[in-house]
Amino acid sequence: MSNKKKIILTIAITLVVLGGVGGYFFFTRGTGTAIEEGLMPMMVSDFSGEMSSGSELFAGVVEPKETQKIMLEPERGKVKEIFVKEGDEVKKGDKLFSYHNPEGQMLLKEKAIDLEMANITINQKSKEVDSLRKQLSKAEDEEKGDIREQLNQAEIDLKVANLDAQKARMMHEEEQKKVNNNIVTAKVNGIVQKIDEEQQQKQQTDEETASEPSGGTFMQIVNTEAAYVEGTVNELVKDELKVGLEVNVASRKDPEQTWPGKITEIGKLPVEQSEEDAEMDMYSEDPSNPNASKYPFKVELENHEGLEFGYHVFIDLAQEGAKGEEIVLPIEYIVQDEEKPYVWKVKDEALVKQEVELGEEREDGMMIVVKKGLKADDYILFPEDSLKEGKKVTIDDSIEEDF
Repeated sequence: MSNKKKIILTIAITLVVLGGVGGYFFFTRGTGTAIEEGLMPMMVSDFSGEMSSGSELFAGVVEPKETQKIMLEPERGKVKEIFVKEGDEVKKGDKLFSYHNPEGQMLLKEKAIDLEMANITINQKSKEVDSLRKQLSKAEDEEKGDIREQLNQAEIDLKVANLDAQKARMMHEEEQKKVNNNIVTAKVNGIVQKIDEEQQQKQQTDEETASEPSGGTFMQIVNTEAAYVEGTVNELVKDELKVGLEVNVASRKDPEQTWPGKITEIGKLPVEQSEEDAEMDMYSEDPSNPNASKYPFKVELENHEGLEFGYHVFIDLAQEGAKGEEIVLPIEYIVQDEEKPYVWKVKDEALVKQEVELGEEREDGMMIVVKKGLKADDYILFPEDSLKEGKKVTIDDSIEEDF
């Protein structure tokens, strides 16, 4: 709610209270002791609920916090067996599917032969270097120049042979891993969301494309343990968002059902506005400029029980410093006593002075946080000179309904 609306509402409430009997004709159609005496008890939640909510609503979509996307690797062979089906719950380390790779076995043998040939070459070059070094030590002076050139070349050839052998060894080890590691396992706890069996069938029947990457996700595991909400914010109000700011996520089916969350990330690059964002513009107090850019942001949820992935939700931006059911009252309702501040509270149909512990004032200077002393369902009265402790006050429920 904007500051302007807060001021209007507070002034209106104050005028109605001061109107006394006039307020009776305007707000009620029933009867009650409090009304007959010109008193109008107000429920604390009437102030807190209206004043502490955020000024902006944003559109959001519930997304899993972690997803494992598995692509087929043709070099590891063809899919031999799938151990899970869509909708199955899996744990980290569970088997998902296996590869069968006879071609890989053949390639592994080829790499083993290459490695063996590289080692043979090293042995040959090593013997050649040793032989030339012995010749150099026994040669006459006029022969040493020619032998030294041969030795330098042989030493270079030996270094190259060692490098070739190192490369052959690495390729052999890599191929060995591919052949031995024919089981693909889950890397996250979650649900098997997708299995593209068409890819498997095509791989089995089409020999020409069996060794080519498919380019799509073969299997997808969604982590169900954690979720976040991905929303967008208009550039005109982007500065209201800050990493760490607490928000409330509300169901679109039942806005009374909410989940607390915290902004963990705000994008630096704009995104294209979706139809969902355009629809949400009508919920903002300041309708978005259609030419303004939208920026993505993420909200991490404390829990997501009752929310399904893909649900569209509202993101309610709470005022800075507001947490949960925060009690916020107009300052005029607070009596600043010499000892402790208090409000006039209705308890057991009688007035009492209820001491309160105050927090910070709102930016508009008309509202103040009450940290202790009141609950949302308490009734209070505007402080008039005629009020005194023990005075009988009857709550007429029709006032609350009409108001």
